[in-house]
Amino acid sequence: MEASGRAQMKRITVYVCIFTVTCLTISIIYIFQDSKGLRENDNFDGIDESEDDKIIQRMLQLHTSEDIRAERAPRVKRKSKLSTFREMGWSLSPADALEVFNAYYKCVMEREATETGKLDITAVLSLEGQNIELKCPLCLRPDQDSGRLDIQWQHMSSRDSAMRYVDENYKFKFTDEMSLIISGVDIVDAGQFFCVRMRDREIERVYQLDVLFRERRKVIKGSERQNILPEKTLEENNLKLFTLWSDWTDCNRCGKMGQRRKVGLCMVDKINSTKPVEPVDLPILELYPRGIPCRSTVLPSEIAKLRPIRRRQSETIMEYCLLTCPTVAPARIVTDKNGEVIEVIQPGFYSMKERPPLPPMVKRKVLFEDTRKSVILKCPVKPGQTSLIRWQNGTVNINPLTIRRQTRGRVRTDSANRLHIRALRLYDSAPYNCWVKRRLVATIKLIVSEAMNENIKDYITYAGLGLTIFSVTLVCCCVFSGRNKKTIK
Repeated sequence: MEASGRAQMKRITVYVCIFTVTCLTISIIYIFQDSKGLRENDNFDGIDESEDDKIIQRMLQLHTSEDIRAERAPRVKRKSKLSTFREMGWSLSPADALEVFNAYYKCVMEREATETGKLDITAVLSLEGQNIELKCPLCLRPDQDSGRLDIQWQHMSSRDSAMRYVDENYKFKFTDEMSLIISGVDIVDAGQFFCVRMRDREIERVYQLDVLFRERRKVIKGSERQNILPEKTLEENNLKLFTLWSDWTDCNRCGKMGQRRKVGLCMVDKINSTKPVEPVDLPILELYPRGIPCRSTVLPSEIAKLRPIRRRQSETIMEYCLLTCPTVAPARIVTDKNGEVIEVIQPGFYSMKERPPLPPMVKRKVLFEDTRKSVILKCPVKPGQTSLIRWQNGTVNINPLTIRRQTRGRVRTDSANRLHIRALRLYDSAPYNCWVKRRLVATIKLIVSEAMNENIKDYITYAGLGLTIFSVTLVCCCVFSGRNKKTIK
């Protein structure tokens, strides 16, 4: 009996051991595959959020373009001739005058054709921090209107509904044709902009400007497209959630493995256009026939805070690509007037009579900072730059995906490709190189020195003040003592 009990205990022990080993093996395999996936993901150069910003801005412009708004109310697109009127002035030849007046009458006819009997509002969506231009189309009669455009822009904020005149400053600029350029669009700029002709107080154009908040997008590898978020309906709110996708970008390298991306925005739209939205209706949806971004100022807080909308992320798909490099161009043959060959120029070479283009100069800058301070390094690129931007600390590449984790948030890059370094330390002194593709754009040399103790500064200040008081007192004593001696004599 005792022997059979021991045998049974041995069998149970064997089964437990087998089960434990199996579980450990499965766990090790899972961890290995997960770490392998992480390593594969680290092979990407990282999300260049500035390039994503350009893609999103183009998507928003297309989303609110004239062709898409035509689904709501057909319009006739017209071209302004204001610059022609102003440049020609009053000294016009008969042919020029005929051309100018024909353009004016065409402008008037097109405006009458687009009259709908109500004030038309043009929807504009802009990503936070971008620059936009709002145009004010006018039909100026050449023989009556002066060269000066009597135009005033007004802004009604969506926060307090207060109407304010727009003055030209660092943020708002006016062009020669009185178009309004807004630099670095912010949340406070959301609302309506009115282009008003002050002579007769007539509103020429109304823009509804809404701002898209920045958000951290979910990154999906190309091999995991099945994980893309599907469309979701909220029946009780008469809303549906979906993702609006951009086109694929071009491959960023040729001749070797490169990367391309596709950006998706979280969008909200009505399920049934005839029914209201709960808990707050959205009549402004008429301006956006293809939906509203989930992170825009268009959505009221009651809808934006709904759990499915708040938790749904925008997405970015990244995948590898292979693009063949262009073939070598043939030799260029230079001939004279008689057709005789003067020079045969191979690719990469220039003629003796030509001036080859010089590469742009590398911008250099030196910054002196104290320890424990913070600094932001900005790469001086053109406003329309869409290429990938990367930073180097000396000769070491700074990976935007890992640098924040490695430095515990002390060093990071933002969506504008600026390098943030907080709580500076002495070993942060180094040349920081900014690269666009394979071209070195700028070198910023950062020199960090030990910050002077604040108490020492106070001591020096007090000592200087005391020395000054003593010197003034000594001078006054000498002057008065000299006067007393003269009086006694």
